[in-house]
Amino acid sequence: MSSDFETVRQRLLEERKKTGIRPKVGLLPTGHFRYWPQFPQLKGMGLKMYEDLLAMIGQWAEVVVPDLVDTAEKAAQAGELFKKDPVDMVLIFPLGYTTSMMIVPAVYDLDVPIRLLNAHVDRTYDYTTADTTVYLYHEGVCCIPEYAGALVNLGKRFKVRTGYFDDPRLQRELQADFRGAAAARFFKSMRVGLIGEVYTHMADMPIDEHRLLKATGKMLEQPEVEEIENAFNRVTEEQLEDMYGQFRALYEVDESVTNEHMRFSAQAAVAYDEIINKYDIFAFGYYWWGERELVTQLRSQSNLAVSRLAALGRPGVTEGDVKSAMAVKIMDLLQAGGMFVEFFAMDFEEEFMLMGHDGPSNINMAKGRPRLQHLEVHHGKTGHGLGIDFDMEEGPVTLLNLTQFDAGETFKLIYSVGEIIAGPILSIGNPNCRVRLQKPLHEFMDAWCRQGPAHHIAIGYGDVSQELEIFAEAMKFTLVRV
Repeated sequence: MSSDFETVRQRLLEERKKTGIRPKVGLLPTGHFRYWPQFPQLKGMGLKMYEDLLAMIGQWAEVVVPDLVDTAEKAAQAGELFKKDPVDMVLIFPLGYTTSMMIVPAVYDLDVPIRLLNAHVDRTYDYTTADTTVYLYHEGVCCIPEYAGALVNLGKRFKVRTGYFDDPRLQRELQADFRGAAAARFFKSMRVGLIGEVYTHMADMPIDEHRLLKATGKMLEQPEVEEIENAFNRVTEEQLEDMYGQFRALYEVDESVTNEHMRFSAQAAVAYDEIINKYDIFAFGYYWWGERELVTQLRSQSNLAVSRLAALGRPGVTEGDVKSAMAVKIMDLLQAGGMFVEFFAMDFEEEFMLMGHDGPSNINMAKGRPRLQHLEVHHGKTGHGLGIDFDMEEGPVTLLNLTQFDAGETFKLIYSVGEIIAGPILSIGNPNCRVRLQKPLHEFMDAWCRQGPAHHIAIGYGDVSQELEIFAEAMKFTLVRV
């Protein structure tokens, strides 16, 4: 069964790759035309270093490259190229000292994140034997403050990335920038949905569609619950058997789970797949109480269906929480996995939060095979169905909340970095984990709640602080770290 599990999991990962994104970076190489006739070797030395940089970042991103910018006129042409072939961000790389008008015309009309690459292929050089050509070859750092002043004067947000090409820290920072900027591009283009309604009387759950419209130019896709019911009723035997086989391989099931439970979940999964793909939705909230048994169970027995969609990069969140589904998708786009949780308990003995949630999860975040049990009662909800449980990898995690409270015109991102630690957790058919935060519990809760969060949170593996910074910059979202 272990080999079957790995085969199906690999199948999901391959499907997930089809919705992946590759960053698109505008690389602006700058030089100073007055130096070329004075120091004949200098331009060639700089361009050789530039080729090394291109080879490095080409591993991580598609690169849009203008000609070497050594005049203001060429800078304007580079700006036109970046508008004609839209990029997620601009990375500015001086080959030596250059004046700031080598960048101003290029970025003046652009509205994308900017990074100044204050870097060199060399870690050091021999100052005792260097001539002026070699000195100028290493002098890119000289114009970085001038560039920065020009960008501040233009009201452009930017960061400076400093290091040598082989510096692992610099490489991590650049890759984080690329991922975050590309995530924003996809986020603006994707469709977000709500099926059914928001859980009754949860004041933090409804999403303001006007804010969504301002942020992305789109409003909610809202499939009817009946569409899932109709899709469920037309599932073919072949489709059912394929999905049933996937679930049998993916999950470890206990004696409370019957074959009928598994087949219903498989049939529901085929139906959810059809409707979510029909509308091309990449994040959705869903909930309904239901008057008829079948309609109720299509929601109550949806956990396997929606967990599978999350693993394919189309996360859904119960209780109609569209904003948390969007936060989970951000985690997914940043290659952190992503699933939704809430605070379960505070442990003052070992200073951690117990965190989890009932309903769908993201089985790509499971450590080993996820487990199933049948729950006769879904607390606070109607119906009965399969509950998913699994262990999570220990190590750094990021918590992310997307809120519309105190958020300006669109949304605010509230995040914190902690770590999953080892220890006993609940076995109640809900994934849960111990999260130790970087503040004492009493300080964290006060600071977190003062930002106006919703009570659901997206959790993802790793510290994605840098990715979130450039993502928020590109989206024009407020970003607050707790």
